[in-house]
Amino acid sequence: MPSSEPPSTTRPPAGVSSSGPTDAPGESPPPPPPPSTTSQAPSTVEAFLQNDPARTGFDPQTQWWVNYFRVLTGGMTAEGRHHYRESRYRANEARDCARCEKHRDYLLRYSPIVRFLAEKVADLNGALDASNILCRRCPAPVRADGTAVVARRAAGFDPAYGILLCANEMRDRKHLEDSLAHEMVHAWDHLRWKAEFAGEKGLRHAACTEVRRPFAALLSPPLPPLSVFPAGERRQDGAADRGAKLHRYGRPC
Repeated sequence: MPSSEPPSTTRPPAGVSSSGPTDAPGESPPPPPPPSTTSQAPSTVEAFLQNDPARTGFDPQTQWWVNYFRVLTGGMTAEGRHHYRESRYRANEARDCARCEKHRDYLLRYSPIVRFLAEKVADLNGALDASNILCRRCPAPVRADGTAVVARRAAGFDPAYGILLCANEMRDRKHLEDSLAHEMVHAWDHLRWKAEFAGEKGLRHAACTEVRRPFAALLSPPLPPLSVFPAGERRQDGAADRGAKLHRYGRPC
């Protein structure tokens, strides 16, 4: 006669108990605990990332202009606008990256700020060019601190990889120039002062290098925002270097 006990997939082999001693003859191990129902509830971030048209107002199956009209008329939640924006970024990724690379190449050749910073990085045996200044689509990360919050960014610097330009976030060439120059200052700080962006000193070094560039620009209105570099060097044409002394407003952290 077959046993009425349901088979258990978690039962240990015969003669072996999960606690160590041998099972007594005729005894069966206790049944496994029932699965927790609370662990199956989606978190705030999971619910935010999984689009529900009935909740957000964004329906990816409809035409883009219909969703855009819902944005204009207030028929879409903040979460729905996030999903709509990301869907348009994915659809236009090739166009955005091509435009970003065109602007990047132009700035590397003709922008005084970008060329000046590239020269200073090269003086420290570094190199910033099209091989490590990359244009990519950057999905907006989602943070959770009680509610889901979308964090957008324009660019970033990593000592191991170079500079990332978020092609989908660049408004125009001027915006790209400002973002690229900002990240090149971080690259110079990393080479000159061995700035760390992770570990125990990461927060302090990141705060220092983030503050120095706009502060230097405010202290030198007639100059471009490049005056974070030491003076005293001379250009080949004999003109004095435009960089102001670093120790005035940007000592190493």
